[in-house]
Amino acid sequence: MYGRPTVLRRWNEQAVFGRLLREGPATRAQLAVRTGLSAPTVGKVAEALIEAGLVEECDADAVGSTGSPAGASANAKPSLIVGRPGRMLRLSCATPRVIVVQLGVRHTRLAALPVAGAAEDRWDTTFETSTRPSLWSKRLTSAAETLSIDAPWAVMVSVPGVVDEAGGRVLLSPNLHWSAKVDVPAIVAEACPRWNVPVLLVQEIRALALGEQAMEPASENFLLVDFGEGVGSAAVIGGRLYAGPLPLSGELGHTPTPGNERPCGCGGVGCLETLVSRGGLVQTFGQRMDIASPSWTALAAHVKHAGVEPWLTEALDHAASVIAGAMNVLGVGELVMTGSLMELGDPVTDALSEAVARRAMWSRFGQIACRWSSRHWSAGLIAAAIDRVLMPVDGQRIRLSGQETSA
Repeated sequence: MYGRPTVLRRWNEQAVFGRLLREGPATRAQLAVRTGLSAPTVGKVAEALIEAGLVEECDADAVGSTGSPAGASANAKPSLIVGRPGRMLRLSCATPRVIVVQLGVRHTRLAALPVAGAAEDRWDTTFETSTRPSLWSKRLTSAAETLSIDAPWAVMVSVPGVVDEAGGRVLLSPNLHWSAKVDVPAIVAEACPRWNVPVLLVQEIRALALGEQAMEPASENFLLVDFGEGVGSAAVIGGRLYAGPLPLSGELGHTPTPGNERPCGCGGVGCLETLVSRGGLVQTFGQRMDIASPSWTALAAHVKHAGVEPWLTEALDHAASVIAGAMNVLGVGELVMTGSLMELGDPVTDALSEAVARRAMWSRFGQIACRWSSRHWSAGLIAAAIDRVLMPVDGQRIRLSGQETSA
C-alpha cells in the first residue's frame, strides 16, 4: 500500500505545499533542499499543484506584498541564492477558490478568498444574523449573489457553540439557539444551489486558533481564549489543532465559578461567561453602578476613567483561574487572547495577563507568555479548508486538475 505511486505522490505534494504554507514563497531549488526531495520530483509536484490551482508562479520582486496565507511570507526568511534567482512558487492568490462564512450571534459575514487567504479579515458582505433560520437563509441567498466567484471548491462556515465538525451538526449553541435545531450545512446548500460544493462547519474559536497559527507559524503550542458574546477556547499542540474524542473541547466559558448564581444560556448556572462575556460584564457594571440600562459603550468609558475596580478585578480573577487550570492540564506556556476585552484598554488586558501568569503552574519553573491578538477568522477558515478539503493530512481527499479523488 505505502509503495503505491499515488500515495507517494500525495506525500510529496503535501510536503511541498506544506513548506509553502508555513514558510512562504520559495523557488523549486529551495523547496528541494527544504523537503529533501529531488529537483525533478519537486518540479513534477509543482506543475501538478499549479495545474490544480493551488500554487502559482511569481517573480521574486513580487514576494512580500502578497503570496502567503497568514503573513507567512512576511515572517519567512528566504534562502540566499547565488546568481539569478529562479521563479518563485507561492500559494495561489489570484483567483477566489473558497467561500468563507462567519455565522456570528450578531452578524453574518461572507467572503470569497483564494487559497492564500488574507493576512487581515476581509469580508465582501455583511448582514445581521436573524433570530429565525428561514430569514437567515433568505439573507444568505441575497448576500451570496454579491460574491465574485464562479466555481468555488468549498464553503467553510464558522459557527458558535458545541459543534460536531465531522458530523456537520451544531449540538448546542447557548447564544444562537436556532443553529442547534436545524441542519446548517443543508440550509447553506439550499440557499446557494449554484455553488454545489461541500459545506463544512468549523467551531468558531477553533477557526480563530487556526487563523492565529497561520499568522504566527512559529507558535506551535498555545491556548487561545476569545472573549465576546461568550467565552471560548481552542488549543494548538505540536503545530496541530487539538481535537479530543468529544466535540466539547474549549468550553471554558461554561465552567461554573464560585458564588455565581447567574443562569446561563447553556442551561447551567454560574458559568464563567455570565461574568466575563460582553453581556456579563455589562450586567455587573449596571448592578454595581445602579444603572437601569447599561451598555458596553458606557462600560468602556467608565473603565477608561475609573480603571480596574474591585468588581472587575474579581471577574478577571475568575477568568484567570479557569484559564490557568486549562494551561496546567494541556501543559502549554503560551496564551493568546482575543476579543472584546481588548476594547476596555491596556489596564484590563494587563490585569488579566498578570492574573493568569500568577496562577499557571509553569510560572514556577519558566515564563508564561501571554499576548493579545486580533481575530483572524477568514485565515482560519482557509486553513480549515486546506486541512479538510484541499490538502487533508490523511490523504483521503485531494483536489488536482479541478477534480477531487479518493485514495
